[in-house]
Amino acid sequence: MGAFLLPAAGCGGDAPNERANVVLISIDTLRPDYLGCYGHEGGLSPAIDAFARAGTLFEDVTSASPWTLPSHASMLTGMYPSTHGVATTESGLTETTLATWLGRAGYQTFAVGNALNVSWPAYGVLQGFDEVERIPEIEVPGGPIFNRAEIIVAHGIRMLKGRDAERPFFLFLHFYDVHTDFTPEPLWEAEYVAPYDGPLTGLTSDLTKVRNRILRGQAQLGEADVRYLEQMYAAEIRTFDERLALFLRFLEREGLVDETIVAITSDHGEEFGEHGGLLHGRTHYQELIRIPWLLRGPGVPAQRRVAVPVHLIDVAPTILGLADLPAPPGIDGRDASVAWRDPAAAAELRFLFSEADHNNIVDGKTRNNFKKMVRLGQIVLHYDLRTGKKELYDLATDPGELRDLAADRPADVELLSAKLEEFMQREGSAKDIGEVSEEMRALLDSLGYGGGE
Repeated sequence: MGAFLLPAAGCGGDAPNERANVVLISIDTLRPDYLGCYGHEGGLSPAIDAFARAGTLFEDVTSASPWTLPSHASMLTGMYPSTHGVATTESGLTETTLATWLGRAGYQTFAVGNALNVSWPAYGVLQGFDEVERIPEIEVPGGPIFNRAEIIVAHGIRMLKGRDAERPFFLFLHFYDVHTDFTPEPLWEAEYVAPYDGPLTGLTSDLTKVRNRILRGQAQLGEADVRYLEQMYAAEIRTFDERLALFLRFLEREGLVDETIVAITSDHGEEFGEHGGLLHGRTHYQELIRIPWLLRGPGVPAQRRVAVPVHLIDVAPTILGLADLPAPPGIDGRDASVAWRDPAAAAELRFLFSEADHNNIVDGKTRNNFKKMVRLGQIVLHYDLRTGKKELYDLATDPGELRDLAADRPADVELLSAKLEEFMQREGSAKDIGEVSEEMRALLDSLGYGGGE
């Protein structure tokens, strides 16, 4: 079908307005610096790169949190974890989501979730969808996590083929393939991974143990170990890109490209020893909270790159704006299409935040949610509430956040600290879902989300 006629929001139902379809694709754990469209030269992402050329790429995107659950809650609500309240595995979302808002505007809403932290009903991340398909990361607790993108794509295609063609649709696809366990296609593993005889396996359970030993000062990574993990990660991305291409080609075959807003993004990155650890969740440095965001479709310029810093919380209000729908009151995000609609307004500096760390070890025990990050322009402040330590970095000259400038720039520390103190006064609206069962805790541990202690 072509465009759809629905009542314009706020017009009493008597003014027809065209609505585009919406597809939101979340690629769990994807770092932008491993994509060709963000400068990587390894040829890992031909399908994603071609998609980027056909639309708009945001060069500087900050996530709300360095792990899956709070980040996806933010992606789908346009709110920070401090606002929606989902910061730990014991909290569930009570706020309405993008699916609810689009559903109220007449959209059919479909979701395929490929991770416990996204699809478990108690967490509420996929509330508001008409149809949800939950694809587990693993068939049994502790088993290897194999790539499942083909299954996710097949369900997405099935949903769209069975849709009501007289109504617009919203499809959310969540892919876990780039996340550990690393199980790339043998073809791409042979292409990108050099021979390695070290102790690492690429399995989440093993890497969690290594990470915790590193945090206790009992182990450290060697260059060969880091290279192996980076290369396995690269092979995973190449494997996934081939699967994603299947879905993008389906949109082309069905003639949906010109009438469908498609957003591709991630929830967080991955750490390969940059600040002394592995996996993700513990800190708010760039390797973990810088994410990709690509847009294509009606109202989105082609071959456009946006350098102005934006945030994961901007995804939902941007999609609403492109669909000619108002953002609900009280959300934190902004419509990022202002970058091409009103560049002067887009260039105004804003404070950006990241929070809700987990899996940190303090005094031998796992501790969560005591680190915060605030950013203004290219200046970043990290704050550890437990120790009171503050670190200041200038991303313009130090993108790897290696030179702490806190002692040299006290005025910047004071400014960002004051804003962070104000931000931390928020009280989230999440519900307490209580202690998870022993079986669920074991599953979370095997996936790297329980601390592994």
